[in-house]
Amino acid sequence: MPRRNRIVGLPEELYKKCEDIVNSGKYGYTSVSEFVKDAVRRRLEELKD
Repeated sequence: MPRRNRIVGLPEELYKKCEDIVNSGKYGYTSVSEFVKDAVRRRLEELKD
């Protein structure tokens, strides 16, 4: 089954903060998309159970 992606919106200010983190090069992220996916996965783990 092919992977499907969904589009979600971020307020510009929040997007820019994510972009700053990615552009800093400190954390190994190569894109805002990669950063957001990681952040969501981590939050879902926190909320699990």
